[in-house]
Amino acid sequence: MLVEASGPAHPDTVWARFTSPSQWPSWAPQIRDVESADAELRVGGTGRVHGPGPLAVDYEVVEVDADQRAWSWEVAVGPARVRMRHCVLPTSGGGSRAILQVHGPAAVPAQAYRPLARAALRRLVADPSPGPGVAEPVSTTEVVREFEFAFAPAYAAAARPFGVSPASTSVEVGPHWLYVRYGPWKLLTPRANVVGAQVTGGFGFVRTAGPAHLSLSDRGVTMASNGDRALCLEFAEPVTAIDTTGVVRHPGATLTVADPEGLAAALGVGA
Repeated sequence: MLVEASGPAHPDTVWARFTSPSQWPSWAPQIRDVESADAELRVGGTGRVHGPGPLAVDYEVVEVDADQRAWSWEVAVGPARVRMRHCVLPTSGGGSRAILQVHGPAAVPAQAYRPLARAALRRLVADPSPGPGVAEPVSTTEVVREFEFAFAPAYAAAARPFGVSPASTSVEVGPHWLYVRYGPWKLLTPRANVVGAQVTGGFGFVRTAGPAHLSLSDRGVTMASNGDRALCLEFAEPVTAIDTTGVVRHPGATLTVADPEGLAAALGVGA
């Protein structure tokens, strides 16, 4: 499961709000209170979150990467432990994108939490002012290059019923992350995970039009808005895109952007 929201707040501001437990109730109304001995999240830090409603869950922080603005925690829900990963990405407009990921079997029941999570993330990125207890951003606007998908008319018509259109698709390359939107399908991976690229094309309409497609031969994912030209990316570690649980992972992704060579150059890989 991947939930995201974008807004005008600077990534540094969002990161500070995200990693300060005392700030969580201010942007996540479902959280009534947080018990934590740490002012900022740290690996091994523990605490308890109260909410939604009478629910109270214990957590342990298992990852904090300030350079990539990513952190993960494990939440105890009854006998189960659910791992959630959060990332903050800069956007091309100077704001930020906040992301929640849940993989594994817990991603299926976690879908019920999606509306609350999306509303909270929207609040998190909405206010550009640092607010009480949050320092002014120290970094300047980070360069994010955005690449559009090139839609052929027949492909656009086939994709529309699946929520795929020029407005719901893009590829963003930031300082640390590659982020792909293809209607309801999302792909997020560190730039360092992209290890190869090749311009390709000549796709069959029936095999590639419409939704994102899984290759049965190599488990790659194809997001095709035309059959003529695309950039095929190779990953060091397989990524998630089609399967919300993360059980099916893809060693590569084929993206029919309008400028395949430009995308390869932005990622720093040969094409």
